[in-house]
Amino acid sequence: EFILSITDFGSTKAIILFSVIFAGFLISRHTYRQARIFTLGLVTNTFIVYLLKLIVNRPRRLVALVFETTTSFPSGHTAATVFFFGFLIYFATKHITSHFWRGVMRVIGITFIILIPTSRLYLGEHYLTDVLASIIIASTVLYVTVKRWEKASIRA
Repeated sequence: EFILSITDFGSTKAIILFSVIFAGFLISRHTYRQARIFTLGLVTNTFIVYLLKLIVNRPRRLVALVFETTTSFPSGHTAATVFFFGFLIYFATKHITSHFWRGVMRVIGITFIILIPTSRLYLGEHYLTDVLASIIIASTVLYVTVKRWEKASIRA
């Protein structure tokens, strides 16, 4: 039961909700360019994952504890989690001045980045290669997004 709750935090619905809240926060601070950059990174990450799912078309493991309708490679939960919570860690590091709250955001981000991919493996939803590929994809998109964010912040 606990592991199912954890894995739900990396679901499409949850990441969309978290992202809308974060983008809304950015818009409320009148950082429209940064909101667009973050959203574009999220959409790019999602697009790459679903394009690879269509191309590779790897079936899910037969021992899965939860029924999923999409293919296995790569892990969408993992890619979404690494991108969103990775960006949250970056944002906290650069823009939160309180040591306490910066630390809280980092711990939350790292915790989910570890727990959600682990939960996907534990539940039998993915092969290790699905999760590792998703970490690489999301980390790459995250890197590009952060570089674009920093470039936009310099111009602002």
